[in-house]
Amino acid sequence: MRKKTAVIGCGWFGSAHCRVYSSISDLVAVCDVDDKKAKKLSEEYRANWYTDPVEMFEKENVDAVSVVVPPEHIPRVTKVAAEYGVDVLMEKPLGTRLDDVKNLMKYTKKVRIMPGFIELFNPMLDVLVENLENIGDTLIVSTKRIGLMPRRHWQIGVILDLAFHDLYVLDRLFGDVRGFHVTASYIHDDKFEDYAIIILEFKNGIKGLIEANWLTPFKERKIRVYGSKGTLEGDFITQEIRLLLGLEKNLKFFNREISYKPIRTIEPLKIELEKFLYEEEDIVTLEDGIRILELALNICKKAYETKKAMPET
Repeated sequence: MRKKTAVIGCGWFGSAHCRVYSSISDLVAVCDVDDKKAKKLSEEYRANWYTDPVEMFEKENVDAVSVVVPPEHIPRVTKVAAEYGVDVLMEKPLGTRLDDVKNLMKYTKKVRIMPGFIELFNPMLDVLVENLENIGDTLIVSTKRIGLMPRRHWQIGVILDLAFHDLYVLDRLFGDVRGFHVTASYIHDDKFEDYAIIILEFKNGIKGLIEANWLTPFKERKIRVYGSKGTLEGDFITQEIRLLLGLEKNLKFFNREISYKPIRTIEPLKIELEKFLYEEEDIVTLEDGIRILELALNICKKAYETKKAMPET
């Protein structure tokens, strides 16, 4: 049975949610404080439009909703949906205050609250996981997520916006983080970092390196895993994988490269929303989201403390 869905937040990513929902469910309503944005999407997808979530839930029969609003407002809007008994997909980073998100746990017994960790649904990641054993013992993993500074300003820096994706990916691949180091630059804003390098230490001894910035005039979303027998390289955008193996034969070493290129890419958002609506078990739980948000906020705090401790030049 196709579920009845709605989207709160009619910006560019909210419109992507509308597009996908319109193909896999019955999109009945959209909502945004900007009535022009809401009306535009409502006309495109033949859905009713609102500027107030409470009014929308009072008038519409909604099974599930995506909350795609600025991060500081996500917990409040999610609470409204949960109190009306509606399942919620919370876009990352879920919020800007940990307690606001933790308080939503009391609703998880009656509704599904799922963090929007889209890269966990990227088909490339599945292929990478399947090939991890081919590179032997994992030693180091590095990610790069870079691009131009976004036009909108959500009162968060590049750590909560871009690096957040790699934090939950590496957490899923290699387990809990036991420590971290961070350095960041605050070029365009005194409070919110636009460049960050994060070094992670996992409990199993694996080291992680995350590079994220809003300063580079091109977009890149990549992961590289270094093992004792080879290296795996994955591209989140093209969904391509390169497996580089170091082999020994007759006392001579040589390299072998195997590439995996999809015939056509599959949209991670569609996979994510389908599973959110129709899978019985959560692939990502609110507890997962709280754990990653706490880590990300601690990294942001440490980066800012380090900035303030640095002598001015």
